[in-house]
Amino acid sequence: MRLRRSRSPVLTALVIVYVTLVGACGLWIGLWFALRTEMAAGSVPAPQSTVAPAASGGVAEVTPTAAAAAPQPTTATPRPTPARPPATRPPTRIVAPAIRLDAPVVEATWQTTYLAGQPVVEWQVPAHAAGFHQGSAYPGQPGNTVISGHNNIAGQVFVNLANLQIDDEVTLYVDTTPYGYIVYQREILPEKGLAAAARIANAGWIAPTADERLTLVSCWPYTSNTHRVIVVARPAP
Repeated sequence: MRLRRSRSPVLTALVIVYVTLVGACGLWIGLWFALRTEMAAGSVPAPQSTVAPAASGGVAEVTPTAAAAAPQPTTATPRPTPARPPATRPPTRIVAPAIRLDAPVVEATWQTTYLAGQPVVEWQVPAHAAGFHQGSAYPGQPGNTVISGHNNIAGQVFVNLANLQIDDEVTLYVDTTPYGYIVYQREILPEKGLAAAARIANAGWIAPTADERLTLVSCWPYTSNTHRVIVVARPAP
């Protein structure tokens, strides 16, 4: 059964103990420490990342830590958030000309199961489309708009996500209304075989935020999926 987005207190107040991004690229398991409202208010610290030197390919890798600060930009300076009408429903299309991305966006459903007595949320990444995470912010509204996609199966809509560069443009559409963003951060996060603390830090990138931002997520590299690529963009001026 397809789960629909809800603005009810149940979604807002639910304590999600584990978060899992599911797909052929593997599992992304992290821990959300507290309620959505507590994280947005800053009463519960969010994790940060420590940037390691860039590899020969030019993409910096990140060694996650469980420090008590939200992920911060490592390159470009964020632009001011412009005033624009907030959307009242999820995005329906994503376009990034620099990587020839033009794909539909559908809601990524999730289901709750239990692992070792703890509730586990499994995100189901859609095929042949990018997946908007239910419960994340609508475009134009304060918060973290989270979209994930496959990189090597089921249409591989995010196959070139790691090639986005700082200051590249990304546009979300809600029907015909565009919401422009500018990339200001790109990270490659080790995932496979990491300890729980590192996965906790990884999950922080898709957690709610007080500011308006767009976070794009996929697996990397194409042949092994041992890492996660994270692209963060701010509203265009």
